[in-house]
Amino acid sequence: TFDIASQPLEDALYAFSAATGIEVFADGDIVKGRQSTAVRGTMAATPALQLLLAGTGLDAHAIGTRAITLSPAPPDATRAALRSAYSAQLQRAALRQLCGNGDADLGSYRVALQLWLDDAGTVRRAVLLSSTGDETRDRRIHDRITRIFAGKPPSALPQPVVMVILPRRDGEDCTAGMSARP
Repeated sequence: TFDIASQPLEDALYAFSAATGIEVFADGDIVKGRQSTAVRGTMAATPALQLLLAGTGLDAHAIGTRAITLSPAPPDATRAALRSAYSAQLQRAALRQLCGNGDADLGSYRVALQLWLDDAGTVRRAVLLSSTGDETRDRRIHDRITRIFAGKPPSALPQPVVMVILPRRDGEDCTAGMSARP
């Protein structure tokens, strides 16, 4: 679980290391003057670090099982990292809406959706590309999904974003089985 505020990148990297036990190595000159993105919520270390680094122009590379080094990211990689981090953020926002809704029976079906977001990160339009097989449940999912607020999306985010909700396996919690991609 992460609760790292947006702050000077050097401080955010120390907080990340303290939370994960993963050492982050970087030349002080490439970290200096850069600001991290806030990271809050429960997620794996890799997506958390991607979110933390979003917009910094830096890329992370594993150099061992518990060590990472940072280097300047190529421009295309920066855009891809921003999109990937935002997809994870959008996924968490959708899970908050759907997992809190016991009557959506999340996990017993597969459904695909297209989402269009406004500049603030609110879903302004959602279209179910498939059905769960239950029209009432489809409407509830649509209503819940249109209440998503995922924060400001990266500039030039390709839209619509496609989100797929997959059936859960026995014993998985509500957060399993969802992916989102631009």
